[in-house]
Amino acid sequence: MAAKPRRNASSENRIRVVLVAHGEAAGAGLIENFRISWRTLSHAAHVMRLPAPLRVMICTLGSLRKRLANRPGSIHNDMTQRQAIALQQALGDDPDNQYEVVVAFASAPPYTEALIANSDSADRLFMLSMIPSDSRLSCGLICHPLKAAGDAARRRTTVLARLWDSPKLTAVHCEHIAQHFPAIESGSPCCLVLVLHGTIVKDEQGRKPDFHTGEAEKAEYADALKSALLAMPERPWQRVELAYVNHGVGGQWSSPTLPELLTRLGSEGVGSVVAYACEHLVDGGETSQLPQVLAAGPVPETHCLPCLNESGAFIDYLAERVREAAADAAGRTCGPCPLERLGTR
Repeated sequence: MAAKPRRNASSENRIRVVLVAHGEAAGAGLIENFRISWRTLSHAAHVMRLPAPLRVMICTLGSLRKRLANRPGSIHNDMTQRQAIALQQALGDDPDNQYEVVVAFASAPPYTEALIANSDSADRLFMLSMIPSDSRLSCGLICHPLKAAGDAARRRTTVLARLWDSPKLTAVHCEHIAQHFPAIESGSPCCLVLVLHGTIVKDEQGRKPDFHTGEAEKAEYADALKSALLAMPERPWQRVELAYVNHGVGGQWSSPTLPELLTRLGSEGVGSVVAYACEHLVDGGETSQLPQVLAAGPVPETHCLPCLNESGAFIDYLAERVREAAADAAGRTCGPCPLERLGTR
């Protein structure tokens, strides 16, 4: 259910703010999990070689494994909704704008493209990508439906992305990590591992992919956060490393994976690891599996930090971005973008 908008004078500028996230299955039902996996792989199939029979097999096996393992549904969608409610409250009273904050998902209802097509009640539409690294399969899943929706939809819509190069978001991450960092019981040197969602770096023929993978954005995003964390005084972590969560279809993905990194750290005698999924802005299916992955590795002591979720500093950051966009009468989008430059994304 969407957060309720504040009722103000009709002369206000009506702005619908949409938090656009990936979307996951809220339960363990076979049909729901199959449908969401199918949409996810169908998006990927636009840019990767994923024949329909292969997608059917992957979706079927994945749904069955979740059902047979009796795994609970993901909290991803619910946490995104909580973020929307918190952002609605943070935007507060505004003499010039009436905000309505809602959610949309790429792979779960309410779908992003349906919301774009049914936003005539708003004067302006802000689509805020909740995946930090821009790519064809993140903010591109906003821009392509928007491009297909026609000139009227594009004129009133502003896409807010480029979180990957935001020093303010880096500062929010640093504060969040420091606030939630656990006491290291072993007293041994600690490695903080920043976990990112991997991407294709080479296709099945060993060639560089011909679509916007987000590899460069991920690297800049992670490097900026790593540098900021290592510059923090009196930090409880002695080193910072990067690891990736991959899906392993369509070619060669980012490296190292989290299990690969844990193996290396174990061989180096690292005694404690704390993992933080810095590219997941809400907890969900992938982050819920991190504690088990950590426990299966050779490092004796492991911990996992929560995602930003609806933390106050993060919601304030999002509110600031929305207000800045509202003040920009030109309605500029997120900046230099392959979709604008090349007509594709």
